[in-house]
Amino acid sequence: MMKKYIYLGLLSGALSCSISSCDVDLLDIPQQGVTSEESFYKTDEDCEEAMAAVYSSWRKAYSGGFRGAAQYANGFFIKNLMADDFNTGGTRSDQTYAQEIYESAITATNGWIEAYYKQLYSTIYLCNLILEKFNPEDSPIKARNVAEAKFYRALCHFELTTLWGTPPKVDKVLKSTEEYKVSNSAQEDLWTFIETDLKEAIASGSLTSKVNMDDKDGSTRATLEAAEAMLGKVYLYLGKYNEAKSMFEKVISSKKYGLESDISILYHTAGNGSKEYVLQCVRHYDQSNMYSQGGWFGILANWAFGYGFIAGPDATKHFNFNSTSGYSYFNPSKSLYDAYVAEEGENGYRLNSWIKTWEQVVAMNIALNSATSRYGNEGYFRLKWLASRDDENVAYWCGNQSCTPVMRYADVLLMMAEACVQTGDQTKADECVKIVRDRARLPKKSGVTLDDVKLERRLELSMEGVRFQDLKRWGDASTVLANKGKKLPTFYITPDGNNDISTAEGIYNAKYTTKLSYIDNEKAAAGWTPNCDEYLPFPENELEVNPNIKQNPGYGGN
Repeated sequence: MMKKYIYLGLLSGALSCSISSCDVDLLDIPQQGVTSEESFYKTDEDCEEAMAAVYSSWRKAYSGGFRGAAQYANGFFIKNLMADDFNTGGTRSDQTYAQEIYESAITATNGWIEAYYKQLYSTIYLCNLILEKFNPEDSPIKARNVAEAKFYRALCHFELTTLWGTPPKVDKVLKSTEEYKVSNSAQEDLWTFIETDLKEAIASGSLTSKVNMDDKDGSTRATLEAAEAMLGKVYLYLGKYNEAKSMFEKVISSKKYGLESDISILYHTAGNGSKEYVLQCVRHYDQSNMYSQGGWFGILANWAFGYGFIAGPDATKHFNFNSTSGYSYFNPSKSLYDAYVAEEGENGYRLNSWIKTWEQVVAMNIALNSATSRYGNEGYFRLKWLASRDDENVAYWCGNQSCTPVMRYADVLLMMAEACVQTGDQTKADECVKIVRDRARLPKKSGVTLDDVKLERRLELSMEGVRFQDLKRWGDASTVLANKGKKLPTFYITPDGNNDISTAEGIYNAKYTTKLSYIDNEKAAAGWTPNCDEYLPFPENELEVNPNIKQNPGYGGN
C-alpha cells in the first residue's frame, strides 16, 4: 500500500516539475520499489488509493500541507488576503508574498500564487489519471471515484477560472513536452467544461449521498449534495439564476444539513464533520485515514506571543495558546469589525464569537513584557481558528487541527437567497436570510435586497476565503478594494512602566497605552489597478517553460 502512495506522489509531483521547468522525462525513470503504472490501475483498491491522492492534493492546494514558510501558500489564505476582511500582520520583511497580496501589489514572481496555481493543476492531473485509467462500468467503487474525480476537476478549474480568468483547460493526462504547453482557454469554454463535469458527476448516480445531519463523514468527500451546491454556485456566476435555485433547493430539501446553534464549535476539532459543512478539508492528522490532513501549524495557535505576549489565567482556561512563537498573522480588519458593529452592535453574537478588540484581549488577562508594534494590524484579533483547549495537536509548527470550510450550509442558504432575489422570489429570499440571521440572533428582514444578501455573506462568511470571488462576481471589487493596501496600518502597544507582571495579580492589573497609525504605501501598484487586479498573474516560471500562455494584463510578459 505504501508503494502505491509513493508512486502516486511521484505522479503528482511530475506535473509540478513540468510547470517549473523540470525535465518531463522524469516520468520515464524507473523507480526502485515502486509499483509500475501498468500494474497499478487495475483494482477497486487501486482506484480508492488513486482518489485518496486527489483528496490529499486538493487539501494541500486549498488549506496547506507544505512545510516551513510555504505552509501559508494555499488558496484559503491567498483569497482571504485578496479581500478586505484580513490584515496580513507579522513584520513587513517576513512574509513578502503575503504582503504583496495584502497590499494589492502582486507580481508574477509571487511564490504563494505560483504554489496555488501549480497545486491546482497537480490535482487536475491526478483527476485525469482516474478518468483515463478506470472504467466506471467495471464496479460501483470505480464509478463513484470517477464521479468524484470529475467533481474535483471541476472545482479546480473553477478556482483557476475565477482567479486567473483564462487558464489552460486540461481535460486529459498531459504526456509529452508539447502537450504541457497548453495555451489559454476562453472563459466560455472553461465555464462550459466546469458545468459539464459537475452535471455528469451528478447524473452518473454514483456519488454517495450524505445520510443525515449526523453523518460526520458526509462532508469529507464529494457527495451528491456537494456537487449540486457547487453546480448551483457555478450557475450564479453564469447568471443562470433559475438553474441555481433548482440546485440549491435540492440541497436544502434534502434536510441533511443544518446550522449549528453554537457557532463557537465551527473551525475547531469539535466541529469536524458538523451538520453545517457541505464540503470541508478535514484536519485530523491520521495517516491511516485516506482523507487525513495536517494542520495550519503555529500561525493559528496564537495571537502574537513571540513578541512578548503572556497568556493570563483566564485566557488559558479557554485557549491553547502557542507560547513559543507567533507573528499576529491574519487578523481581522477594522473595516470588517465596523461592518459587524453597524449591523449587530458591539455585543453582536457573531462579532463576539469571531473577533476580539485589543480591550477585550486585555480583559482576558493577557500581558506584555515590553513595547511592541504590529504591522498590518488595526487592534483586532481573530477568534476564528484560534486553538481552544479541546483542539488536537496544538504545538509549535503543528497548530490547530480544526477543519477548513470549503462550503458551509449557511453559504448555500445565502446563495439561494441571492438567486431568489435575482428571480423575484421574495418570499424564499426572506426565508433563507432569516434562517441565517436567526442563528446570528438578529431580527428578521423583510423585502431582502441584493445589498442585504451581500452584507450578510460578508458577516456570516468572514475570513473564510469567499469574499474576493463574491466581490468579483458582483462587479464590486474595483470599488470596494480601490484603496486596499494604499495605507499601511501599525498597531502599537506600550505597557506602563510600573507594571509588575511577575504574578497573576500583576497581569490582571497591568496598564497599557495603544496607538493605531497609518503610513502611505511606497508601492505604486498598491490599491486596485484597473486592467490588472481583476485577475492574478500567471506565474513567471510557467511562462518561461510555456510560451503559449499569454500573461494577464498589467503584469508584463507575453
